[in-house]
This record gives sequence, structure tokens and C-alpha cells, in this order.
Amino acid sequence: MTGARLGIVASTLAAALWLLTAAAPAQTAAADRAAGLGGAAEGQATVLADEPAPSPTVAPALTLTARPATITAGDPVDLVAALGIPGATVRLSRKTAAHAGFVVVGVRTTDGKGVARFRVLPRQTTAYRVEYEGDGATWLAASAETLVPVRPRLTFSAPTRVYRDRAARLAVTVRPAHPGATVLVQRQVDGAWRDWRSVTLGADSRARVVRRIGPVGAVKLRVVMAADAGHLAGRSGVRRVQVVKPNPYRVPLGAKGIIVVDISEYTLRFYSYGRLLKAFPCVTGRPGLPTPIGRFKIYARGMWPGGPYGSRIMSYHPPCAIHGTNEPHLLRRFPRNFSHGCTRLYNSHAIWLYDHAPLGTPVWNVP
Repeated sequence: MTGARLGIVASTLAAALWLLTAAAPAQTAAADRAAGLGGAAEGQATVLADEPAPSPTVAPALTLTARPATITAGDPVDLVAALGIPGATVRLSRKTAAHAGFVVVGVRTTDGKGVARFRVLPRQTTAYRVEYEGDGATWLAASAETLVPVRPRLTFSAPTRVYRDRAARLAVTVRPAHPGATVLVQRQVDGAWRDWRSVTLGADSRARVVRRIGPVGAVKLRVVMAADAGHLAGRSGVRRVQVVKPNPYRVPLGAKGIIVVDISEYTLRFYSYGRLLKAFPCVTGRPGLPTPIGRFKIYARGMWPGGPYGSRIMSYHPPCAIHGTNEPHLLRRFPRNFSHGCTRLYNSHAIWLYDHAPLGTPVWNVP
């Protein structure tokens, strides 16, 4: 082959090699684009498409518990929301029979155990709802409800003792207010509660009853109220009333201590809350210096070293007093009207009376 032909062949091979080298990068980029990898020129950053955020998939086990489960109006209730997620925000709402929907009443953050606590004071039966909105990543939203039934608070008062022929004063108050509502006074008969009186509450949600209770003996009374839209049925505590025979002096049952000197019987009696505690023989005023009739009060007292006033003296109407004696033999006679108007007792009896009759104790001298 001549030199000219060799030169032409060499030039042709060099041109073909250059074309192959220049086409390789383009083919590689095309293959990458076909594979979805994209391509980037030298010195340029590769740009990737944004991936969608993952959706929450876990439902928390949210519970709401009331402690105690049922209450009387005015008592507190502790609500415990158990979510199991520490540091989460929960919202508490409430609903009563008077509301169409729930109303938010509080927001709390759960503690390290995932628990939030609320203290509430429901005055009527109330539904409570606790809600968690989720975290947008792992935890779904959740809610839980509980119902707290509420009883009305019935306050009932009655005397502990009443005379058989006297009317007892009874009073009842209902809270929350129920003006115009009806309550029943019940009494226990042979171990069973029986309706005794029906009472209508006034505008202040109070009522009073003045009635004779019955024969001598112990009587148990209480007040009950039927359920309504906002409350369970309610009842008061039981009151025990002791009906007693009237004493002849009509000593009030509310007095802690009263001295009654019956001059015709030459007897001093000491009553406490209508009950006779002691009866002592006594000497009273002689003719011309009688013991005064009427109602008085002890205004001075003293211990005496002896003599005509004996061991103790209690003055109630100058110059008259109740005191001991240095002539105890006179107390064994009848009649016993020997004094200058004072009431004399055995010294031991004067000491007992002194210990039970402070200043201000009433003294009733009756004929």
C-alpha cells in the first residue's frame, strides 16, 4: 500500500474514534433519564422531589374517670384523664341538662405518666368530655366521656327533745335552690320509712314545719326529694327526736340548767334540758319572811367557811339566796318554813348545786 493510502486510512480511523468518544456521555445521560435518575452537569447540585409526610396511625387509649363516681351537690370531684402520652395537651368540657352542647372548662398538660387531673364542683348531674387533638405524626386524635350524677343537698333540723303536748319546729333547706319544689318529711315506723308530711319549698328554697310529733318515746325523722332533670333523688340525714312527758313547771327543753324551788313541797329541783337531774329537800321562809315568788337569776356566788350559810352560797334576789346550813336537823321536819326568806340545803347538796349552777342560772320560785 502506498504511503498516501496509509495516510488516508489513519485519518479515517482517528475521526471515527473521536465520534465514539463524544457520543458516550450523551448516551449515558439518556440512559439515566430513561431510568428516572436524572442528570446533573458537572458543578451543579442534584435536585430530588419532596416526599409526603407520614400520616398518624396509632390511636391512644384515652380514658376519663370520676372519683367519686356520684356526689352530693357541693362536694368536689377529681377527674383523671389517662392518655399515656407525657407532655400532651388535653382539653376538658362539660354539659348539663340545661346546655345544648359541651363547654370548655379547662386545659391541662399530661404528667410524666401521661395523666392529667381536673378538680370540679358540679352542682347538678354533668357529663364531662376530655379531648386530645393528636400530634400530626404518630398519635391520632382521641376523646373520652364520663357522667357524674349529683344528688341535691338536703339540710334538715329538728329538736333533740320535745314535750309530748308541744309542737316541734322542723326546718329543711335544699341546695341548689329548688323554689316551689315538694319534699317529704318521713318518719320511721316499725323499721320502715313512711311519708308523714308533704312540704313545698319557698322562694328561698326553704321550708318550715310546726307539728306535734306523737306519743312519748324516740322518733326518727328525715326528708326526701324526688329526682328531676338535673339531679338524682336526695335525702337528708336522720334526726332523732325524744318526745318526753311535760314536767309540771314547763321548764324549757333548751335550758342547760334551771333551779325550781317548789315552796309548797319544800323541794329544790334542778333541771337540765327539761330533764330532772336532782331533787333536794329544802327549808324556805317563815311566815312574815316568805321566800319570794317569781323568776330570778343567780348574780353572785361564793364558798363559805361555815356558819348559818353552810358550805356554799348563791344569791339571786337580795337579800335572799340559796345556801347550806348549820342546822341540818331542820331539813328532816315538815313543814320546813324556818328561814328568813332564803332557801337552805344540806351542805353536800349546796356543794353539788354550786358546781352545776354558774352565774346567770335561772331560779324559779313557785308557790
